[in-house]
Amino acid sequence: MRTSAAEFSALLLPILASCTTTSGGIVTENKSLTAVSAERTRLAQAWHLKADCSQASRPNVRTVSPPAHGKLEIVPEDVLANSKKFSKCATAKTAGVVVYYTSAAGYVGPDKTTFRESYGDGFVRDVTFDVNVVK
Repeated sequence: MRTSAAEFSALLLPILASCTTTSGGIVTENKSLTAVSAERTRLAQAWHLKADCSQASRPNVRTVSPPAHGKLEIVPEDVLANSKKFSKCATAKTAGVVVYYTSAAGYVGPDKTTFRESYGDGFVRDVTFDVNVVK
């Protein structure tokens, strides 16, 4: 049985709001959060597991639109696959990718960034974050 990445991949997001749509075969998500100025903030993590909770592959994540007032870091890291949808895999540690945002020192105000996740099985997701940077 083939299981799609959408079923076994997830983002762990400290979000305030979220919206998901599909355009041209690419799932798009819009999220928002608050970050402290110049502090590294974890935006998301992605992973790709099989139905038995073993690793399918490490997702490919890249910047589509960098933030205007800071930087985006995409770091390969081991992560816990803590999806509520697939609770049996909640304790599975797997090779994943973590996305971090850091604003420029002293910057306070709105920022925006977009990154793309792909899983090698045709599932592609663009995630846009509206970031409210505070002191």
